[in-house]
Amino acid sequence: MLLRRLLPAALLALVALLVPLGAVAMWADVEVEDTGRYVSTMAPLAEDPDVQKAVSTRLTSEIMKQVDLGPLQNGAERLIGEAARSFTGTPPFQKAWNTVNRVTHDAFRDALDAPQGSGDRVVLDLAPVTEELKQQLKDDGVPFAGRIPVVHTDLTLVETDQLDTWRSAYAFLESAAWWAPVAAVLLVAGAVVVSVRGRRLPAVAMAGGAFVLGALILALALAVVHNLALSHLPEDVSRTAGEAVYSTLTGSLRAAAWWLGLGGLAVALAAGGGWWLRGRRVNSGTPSDQPAREDAAAHAR
Repeated sequence: MLLRRLLPAALLALVALLVPLGAVAMWADVEVEDTGRYVSTMAPLAEDPDVQKAVSTRLTSEIMKQVDLGPLQNGAERLIGEAARSFTGTPPFQKAWNTVNRVTHDAFRDALDAPQGSGDRVVLDLAPVTEELKQQLKDDGVPFAGRIPVVHTDLTLVETDQLDTWRSAYAFLESAAWWAPVAAVLLVAGAVVVSVRGRRLPAVAMAGGAFVLGALILALALAVVHNLALSHLPEDVSRTAGEAVYSTLTGSLRAAAWWLGLGGLAVALAAGGGWWLRGRRVNSGTPSDQPAREDAAAHAR
């Protein structure tokens, strides 16, 4: 009997761990594997002021490294900087941004799919954006615009000695995307089935609580990873831009944490309320039935 009371709690404790694991695994399967979904998720960042500033600053810096105009260098840098800032607010930049993010997505996926020991950096090629900016300068009649070389400029997105660990984690998440949600559902069903008769509603309430706990674990993990990700940004990458990118990329995970928590809370309250009402009916029915039984006994005599 003791085992039947403890087993549901043990199963639901596993559910609380599987909920965040399943959410992260499914997020990775959708956001990391699906290029189109990733690009559409990142597209709004082209209008983010911090991202625009980071891109225009880096573009100006990289272009000026390739151009030598002697005494006109400072004036040219100001002109290119203004053009870069202006360019980031145009539709061609949105197109270039989407192209860059498609390339970025491939870079991350290639880095994660690469064999162990294949490097410790994930880089972004800014050549598509440089090409678009060069064309705009030429269209505006800037004399030296044609001399701007379009080189494959690598912007380091992530540099860490833990990339091999990330590769192992990604491989694990790829497999967990299908089995973790299934296992969570089966464990909930198992916890309800093995519960002592009359305590299945409490088991359902505990299952809802397990989902709430899992959602809290997911939210806490996102906060920790947020701080770790920003602390590993290269020095030449804007922290505010990095934060905007992280927030956008993990937006669906934060939403999942909310929905899982609210759904679990609703189930817990509904099942717990049902159990409480049933208990009240049983308790209130006992004394009210007693006079009827006494009258029946008196008539029988």
